[in-house]
Amino acid sequence: MVMKAISVCLFEMKRTLSKPSAYILMLVMPIIFTLLFGSIFGNASSQTLTLAVVDKDKSHLSEALINRLHQDSTLKLKESNERTSNELLKNHKLDGVITIEQGFQEQLASSLSPKIYFQHQPGSPSTSMVKQSLNQEINRMKLQVIAAVEWSKSSKDIDWSSMFDKISKSEGQTNKYTTVVSANNQKKTLSGLSYSSAGFSIMFVMFMMMSVTGVIIEAKNTGVWSRLLTTSITKSELLLGYLLSFFLIGWVQFAILMVFSSIVFHVVWGNIVGLIVLISALLLCVVGLGLAIASMVKTTEQQTAIGSLIIVSTCMLGGVYWPLSVVPTIMQKIANFVPQSWAMKGFTNLIADGGALPDILQPVTILLAFAAVFLSFGLLRVRIQ
Repeated sequence: MVMKAISVCLFEMKRTLSKPSAYILMLVMPIIFTLLFGSIFGNASSQTLTLAVVDKDKSHLSEALINRLHQDSTLKLKESNERTSNELLKNHKLDGVITIEQGFQEQLASSLSPKIYFQHQPGSPSTSMVKQSLNQEINRMKLQVIAAVEWSKSSKDIDWSSMFDKISKSEGQTNKYTTVVSANNQKKTLSGLSYSSAGFSIMFVMFMMMSVTGVIIEAKNTGVWSRLLTTSITKSELLLGYLLSFFLIGWVQFAILMVFSSIVFHVVWGNIVGLIVLISALLLCVVGLGLAIASMVKTTEQQTAIGSLIIVSTCMLGGVYWPLSVVPTIMQKIANFVPQSWAMKGFTNLIADGGALPDILQPVTILLAFAAVFLSFGLLRVRIQ
């Protein structure tokens, strides 16, 4: 059984990889899209944003927040009033305006969420990083204020604001030390090109799988399937051979794209064992999806149309084109129901966080669950046809 399946697998791989057009879909298109989108998000993440800060609270904590934002090398801050900053923003002389509303310190001291607003130019992909930075600083300050207030209660002669400054300064020194250690360990960040390399490798592997799984429809429509089944080969052996060829073709494509991006774009993909497991789980999922779609349509044209619609829409939802951090919260929750988002989480853990196999167990498990559903549905339908 195994030898016959391997023979079918080798034949299909040779047939697919002998077509020059296959390499356009496998390699040329992913590289072009990686360059285009990678340069967009790479530049967006590396540019310095010019922001105005309007401090309506004029308090100890609002001043502390502004000082912290001044330490961010990606931000160029200038303090201004509301009228002037809005005028500059309107004339596109600013990337955004941060407004600290009155009552900021009082709300933080009461463990409430303070009112702070961020206006920005429409369509700027970097604004999500500013919002994230603001949220992180406010949450950090909230914890420090709570600690300072509690400490001042036990030490009645110490004002909470003085204790806040001590805690803040102490944490700042700890963060500097942590940064040095991370630099020595060469911890990687997911740059624009790294993100696009992973994302568009996923998308074009999916497109390639839609193309190669169409061979099942073609074989049925041309009578090749029926003629093969009149020989000693069984339907199970034939299906196993096809699925094995699809899986290996996907691995060939992914491996070439990873080597190319490593050499040309200097993408560090991370732990090799984790990569093998993650990509294998992803390919099983993609092959299963291609088989499921092939089992529901009559022609390769129908599969191409339906498959392209599904791939593009789910890639948009799954954060292949852009980070999920730039989309609304509701879209981030919906992304959990498409496999691409879990694949991107796995690659982020390996590339950006320097993770290993234990760190990607959740994405891998969920991808295998998707694969089990897709393969079961596709195989069941193909067998009864």
